[in-house]
Amino acid sequence: MNFINHENIRFWVNSNFTLDQLKVLGADGDRAAVVYPGSRFLELPDVSKPFAVERSLPVRAADQPIRLLFVSRVVAHKGHRHVLRFAAALQNALARPVSVTFLGRDDPATTLRADLIQQAADCSVEVLLKGEVSEGDLHAAYAAADVFVCFSEHEGFGMPVFEAMRVGVPVICWGRTALRELMQHHPFTLDSLDFERAIAAVRVIEKGDARADWEAVQDSILHTYTASVVAGQLTAAIEGASGYWAAEPVLPTSAAGMAAARVKAELDRAVARETDTPALRPLQPCEAGENLVTVYDIQSYEALLAFDRGLDRLPAHEAPADFVLFSHREFVTAGGRRLSDGIAFSAQPTSESKSHIIFGPYERFVRGYFAAEFQLEAELNGDPSAVLELDVAVEGGAPLARMRVTAKQLQASGPPRLLFPIASEGAVVEFRIMVKRRKNCNFLFKGVTIRNMRQSVASLQDSPRVSLFGLRWFRRPALPGFGAIKIPPVASRHFERGDRLRDREWWNDAAEAYAEGLKFHRSFDHLVQMGNCLKEAQRLEESEAAYQAALLLRPDDRDAHLQIGRLYKSWDKPEEMHYHLLKAARIERASAEAFRELADGGFDLKSMSAVFG
Repeated sequence: MNFINHENIRFWVNSNFTLDQLKVLGADGDRAAVVYPGSRFLELPDVSKPFAVERSLPVRAADQPIRLLFVSRVVAHKGHRHVLRFAAALQNALARPVSVTFLGRDDPATTLRADLIQQAADCSVEVLLKGEVSEGDLHAAYAAADVFVCFSEHEGFGMPVFEAMRVGVPVICWGRTALRELMQHHPFTLDSLDFERAIAAVRVIEKGDARADWEAVQDSILHTYTASVVAGQLTAAIEGASGYWAAEPVLPTSAAGMAAARVKAELDRAVARETDTPALRPLQPCEAGENLVTVYDIQSYEALLAFDRGLDRLPAHEAPADFVLFSHREFVTAGGRRLSDGIAFSAQPTSESKSHIIFGPYERFVRGYFAAEFQLEAELNGDPSAVLELDVAVEGGAPLARMRVTAKQLQASGPPRLLFPIASEGAVVEFRIMVKRRKNCNFLFKGVTIRNMRQSVASLQDSPRVSLFGLRWFRRPALPGFGAIKIPPVASRHFERGDRLRDREWWNDAAEAYAEGLKFHRSFDHLVQMGNCLKEAQRLEESEAAYQAALLLRPDDRDAHLQIGRLYKSWDKPEEMHYHLLKAARIERASAEAFRELADGGFDLKSMSAVFG
């Protein structure tokens, strides 16, 4: 706020809407000018020509899914949930499948990606979350899309909307924030989140009669964002111009204006033909208003950041109850998996993260001397030599304290503890975890306990060591018919524990739990599960033995043959892979999955007829 009020500072903002936001915060509109963002998009020579890709008709044949595309960071206010709800309504209205592709990086601090996958499964809509992609893959995605859908609740400009129009993809968008001004003349711009009208727009696009008209409208909008337009804005801003940017209006009597009117009339007729059913009018929770940030919002957020967690009121003489706990839910993770009881992460050599995998919670501390106890668990049957580095830092500075701990130490003792001083009142502190030595081991982070060291805190008792044992018992011959016996309770407890560890992706410990249960009950399904876990843990020989034991119980089970075939594929044993995948194919000839994996493994599918005779 103080920065905004400096009279000698001028601002360049990316849209008239963003200028409104700046003015709400108290800035003088005479010190701000609108300059659209620069991009490689502006380097293309002719806005009427698409990228170097070819597009087919707007919507593909009726026996293929309609492909919706949205490009944006995967964060809550970008409207990904709205797109999936719309896709479900569209699929229901048109009685044909709909596929949704989302491109853009995920926010590791949220579970939105997993939530979207679950939402799509609940409404039976195919969704592809591809993350950040290359320039070539981006162009290919635009070329493959039937419709670009943007239901974002906040856009400062909306670059992907212009990229989609440039390729010739029809755009349906919600006219919120900056898109209200930039897309105001587009007939497929929605005043509200109206699914009936959006479905009618897809019908108009699918029919194809209005294609020349909506393409003419999109071409006219593209001419409002060109290199020459941005150059003019820059020149005007440098010369002292300020205030709103007045784009050249689309006159009703112009060719584009008349084209827009024709499309709107066709769209109105299509809306009138839509059946008014609850399936087309789902509840749409979303932010109201135009998201203009107010001084009140800034003050409220600052109050939230400065909220007193009670660190300055810790009792002086009540150890070990003298603590504050930061839950795992208050931390950010880059590469971990959020579970109900913690953040699971792997130290396997195949993991991609090369920086801090957990960090947060950015809380303000009073002056004093504290101990941070990291609530960490290590997989009991993982490689004990895996190493984590733990540290405490203030406002991005050098660590105040740092230590390394092995998986073996975590298994054998209490929570690792770091002692650290806070010299300045109100310092913002973060606690971080990094994998320093990658080995086959998984971890679970549950949070950080802060202890006030006004008085020494008694050392925590070491937890008992847990003995490890081999998994060779299943090499014994299977007992015929034993798998049909009802699972005894003692085996069920181990199998349920194995399922929980499998869901954490603690492959070694899950395999050990299944092995314990299988001592009491020879279960085909749990032999396969144990084989899967051992395969994920790269214990290939043991995985092979588990699958072979399962096949002794059910020699003609397609899934078991598929799983062991995949094992041999990753093990680079093509003859064994071909044998088991062929067995799976012979058991269920319609198994396209087995055929595809045969082809991936180098098998000539042209000989398939000879195999079946």
